[in-house]
Amino acid sequence: MKKNVLIYQQILYSFLIILIVGASIFSFPSTNVFSAIGDKPTISIGSPTSNVLLNTTEVVISGTYTDDNVQKEGLLFTAYDKEVKISDSTTNVTEWNIDENGTDKTWTFSTTLSEGIHDLSIEIKEIPPADETMSAKQSVTIIINKTRPFITETGILLPDNTILVGEDFTRVPLEAKIKITVADDEPMIQLVNKIEATTNPYNPINVMVGAKQISGTAEINDLGNQAGLYKYEILFTPDSNSLDWKLNTTYVVYIDSLLVDDANNLLYAKSYKFTTRSDMKDNDNPHGHYIAKTNMCAACHSSHGGSSNSLVGVYYQDRFKEELQADPSSNYCMACHDGTMNAPIIDQIDKKYNHNNPVEYSESEVNELKNADSCTSCHNPHSGWSKENQNLLKDHYVYKHKEAHPEKGLETLTVDSLETSCITCHEDDAIYDRSKYPDVVHEVFSYNKSITTEGAISTKINDPNFQTINDYSLCLRCHNTDKNKNIEKYYLQTNSGHYFTIPEGKQTNVDGSKLNGPIPCAECHDTHGSNNIKLLREQFGNIKTEDTFNKSEGDWIPSEERDFCLKCHNKSIEIYGRAAEYKEINGDGDIIGHRSIEDKDVRCSTCHGGESKTFIEAAHSPGKLPK
Repeated sequence: MKKNVLIYQQILYSFLIILIVGASIFSFPSTNVFSAIGDKPTISIGSPTSNVLLNTTEVVISGTYTDDNVQKEGLLFTAYDKEVKISDSTTNVTEWNIDENGTDKTWTFSTTLSEGIHDLSIEIKEIPPADETMSAKQSVTIIINKTRPFITETGILLPDNTILVGEDFTRVPLEAKIKITVADDEPMIQLVNKIEATTNPYNPINVMVGAKQISGTAEINDLGNQAGLYKYEILFTPDSNSLDWKLNTTYVVYIDSLLVDDANNLLYAKSYKFTTRSDMKDNDNPHGHYIAKTNMCAACHSSHGGSSNSLVGVYYQDRFKEELQADPSSNYCMACHDGTMNAPIIDQIDKKYNHNNPVEYSESEVNELKNADSCTSCHNPHSGWSKENQNLLKDHYVYKHKEAHPEKGLETLTVDSLETSCITCHEDDAIYDRSKYPDVVHEVFSYNKSITTEGAISTKINDPNFQTINDYSLCLRCHNTDKNKNIEKYYLQTNSGHYFTIPEGKQTNVDGSKLNGPIPCAECHDTHGSNNIKLLREQFGNIKTEDTFNKSEGDWIPSEERDFCLKCHNKSIEIYGRAAEYKEINGDGDIIGHRSIEDKDVRCSTCHGGESKTFIEAAHSPGKLPK
């Protein structure tokens, strides 16, 4: 019996030893196998909710997560847009904020997205990611329809509380205020508070003369909700004690390009010019009043002492005969408008280049080029100042007769006073009397810019068989097929990359502009003068910038073409609500349809020069390439 008990104990001990050894073998992890302890992580998105509509591109997504695996080395958060990775918490550290210390573990992802629909996914994964099951993902769809604040109106508030609306104002009194109206889809409470602050108030209107900024104070008036938009009138009163705020001077108004609404959406900036008045009285207008009994003519003409057919000049012409070998009208205008007399100095007149060789008709009615700098090619010195024609732009009358009179030289029914003077057949000015001849059409040539232009294609007033753009009629009356470089031809090409259209169902572009056609001439050219050839601007866009374009002489070479175009096509300059850009497709800077931007042998006009393959066509009507 004792022997059997002993055998039984030996067997039991042996089994226990085997059991212990086996347990010890399986209690130590293999170096080749990872076995996670705990549940896999979870993630949730708390904000924003799915299908939310956001009005800002600055997007913040946040939520909570769990993870109880004590053996993990860390967590990797990754963001995807339509399953394409856009960020992770290791590579883009500044975009993520992971909080492990709170009762609820939280995460936040901040980024900038474009307008449109975004299907976003946020993934959480343990590090090292040996076990792909130890991850989780949540998704949310957001819609970004950003409504940035924009300018609906620019103007000058006169001392009598009347308002000049538009741009290029003249005869602005020093007591006037500069005015802009801003609109947004939400109240702009922060802007109001900043402007009305008692300490360090904010001034969003910058009035510049050259590189100098005029000091002054800003105020804001809440105009309330109008047709679904919250509008605010901002007024700037220049400091009357400023030495730079003076008569006969041209100023440029810039709206602060960093102005934002309460959602941090940037304002669509604009800029415009105005010129202050001289110190003469209102009724002492040296231009106009010529149909009444007046001695105003003597300001420019002398009945008995004139040395030219138009009796202009007299002592000025006798004294400066050499200078007056150029166009007499221009030189005579500049006797006052050069800053030496009581008249506004012509803006940019001191530049290297001035407006050269505009077209005029000679006395023989032959189309020919006049000498350079002819003021009367664009301005009518016999016009009186008015709100509708502040710059005395040239005008004309068009009348369609009922029948031709070949014996009097009337071969065609429609007569334009620019081509054939009405007094050729009519003995007096009665033909201009609208009450007597209601069918007479009077037109002032337009030179509208970004704030006022609509750019619509229309028929010519004196020839309905041809089209033009009335908003740019001042320029296109010379720059057309008949007379000079045919810019009008390019402007009529609606498939141009510089032809803007208002979005369907909208009344304006997103920046509030009404342009529905080619961009205005003034986007690229300075009217009166520039240090660049072709009167090209040195700065483009509507904001102050140190980045300038310079080309003072010579023919266009490929690198200069590219430099000119890329001054706007740089993803930052905005006009009419759009940022002119090119799309990079790789790290070498190659762009769609292009070779490397470092290749200076490639001309923009090679691909964008239309049928002519010229830079003049590429600049005015760049051809669109297939996407």
